[in-house]
Amino acid sequence: MLLLETLGVKMSFLEPIPSHLQLPVAVTCYWICCSEPKVKLHQLKALLLMIVSGELHRITNDPGMSPSFDGKDEACQMEKKDFDLDAAHSFCQWQCCLQMGLYLNQLLGTPLPEPDLSRLYTGTLVHGLFQELKSTPSVENLFSSSSKMTQLYQDLLNTVESTLSPGFFQKIKVSKTKSESCKKKKASSKEKKAIRCAIPEAQHLCSVNRFAALEVDD
Repeated sequence: MLLLETLGVKMSFLEPIPSHLQLPVAVTCYWICCSEPKVKLHQLKALLLMIVSGELHRITNDPGMSPSFDGKDEACQMEKKDFDLDAAHSFCQWQCCLQMGLYLNQLLGTPLPEPDLSRLYTGTLVHGLFQELKSTPSVENLFSSSSKMTQLYQDLLNTVESTLSPGFFQKIKVSKTKSESCKKKKASSKEKKAIRCAIPEAQHLCSVNRFAALEVDD
């Protein structure tokens, strides 16, 4: 399938995913592989939890369904959290990727079903989940009372991670640490250079008699 080839995802990876979520998941895989700066694991998990929350909302608003879990209030409580600009930039990139993915899907005759966009993305919720995950990893078990939603989340996460190289997110941490270390070394080097340049200048000033003009001839 040309669409999935473009996104760099094999159809076999998407088989555990409900058909209406296959396109967003494929786009998510593309986003992680191509995003700059690199996507953090908490950002991915927040995004997937948000998608599951949308699925829960869809099911609970379907008259023909009667789920045993009502976690909408818990999910909504995550919405009012601090704003992270880096995360906002990353999530905006995901939205752009999704938009282009939808356009390409339509251009190719809709080989994949299109998702319900009204329930797919909620900015305040995904930011709240991201902040919660940074301080409270147990938030990942938000849907633990529903085996169906828990399984969906695991399927989404496993599918995305299966398209990544082993230790993908660990490599990002190492790379970030090295980058910060290099910045500190460069800053330290600049400070030392400035000090070395300042010393000769100070010595020169000391060797000059600045009060020569005040001398009085006998």
